[in-house]
Amino acid sequence: MNKCIVLGIDAPLSPATQQAIRTIKELVGPMVPQFRLVLLHVVALPYVTSPSLGMYAGQLQANSISVEQRQEAEKVLARVRAMIQEHTTDAVRVDLCIRQGSPSDEILRVAREVRADLVIVGSRGNTSGERLRRFLLGSKSYRVLQGATCPVMIVSAPAAKRPSNLVSWYEEAIIHHLRDHPSGLTVFSPAEVAQLFAPPSLRREPGRKERAAAAQALEHLSREGILCRHEVSGELKYVND
Repeated sequence: MNKCIVLGIDAPLSPATQQAIRTIKELVGPMVPQFRLVLLHVVALPYVTSPSLGMYAGQLQANSISVEQRQEAEKVLARVRAMIQEHTTDAVRVDLCIRQGSPSDEILRVAREVRADLVIVGSRGNTSGERLRRFLLGSKSYRVLQGATCPVMIVSAPAAKRPSNLVSWYEEAIIHHLRDHPSGLTVFSPAEVAQLFAPPSLRREPGRKERAAAAQALEHLSREGILCRHEVSGELKYVND
């Protein structure tokens, strides 16, 4: 009997989702070829809350998905599919799905539509911002767990550690990524590295400090011959070939 797994994907990929992807890679081997994976990204609708806490939780605003949102969703889903297929065979069916609305509601809806045997979602963490979001909206993973008619696996990000040296952190992250994707051509920019490999302990969007550290890490790796440095339209790019 074919098995179907629905994996919730956020954009950009959170540490918890990256951990969930690693979990999927471990599951794929024993289940090939009787395996179907649905990668689902939900574009969340804007949520409006009352100016006075406690009056009501809020309401969703009906808007259509913008071109930019769809392109970002397609890009991140395609990237995850490539990451997974590097470790599988053509026998594994990987479907991409983009929905709009409440993430938990859409995950449950898609799970019912495809008759999922398992749903996997990441737990975003326990930062102050996430605690406030859960207070206002509730936990996405908890709502999926409560509403699903099939087993649900909730994957948490690895325990955050604060790097003592950001440059070394980014160097190790890049090398690890290249080892995980030995057959792919990867092009890096400092801004992309700062965002993609941000330390889990970082409680904000990567800023000037992180981009500078990422740039230094890329320069070090280019001097060591691991990456090639190119200037494209006035911007430095680093390629693993």
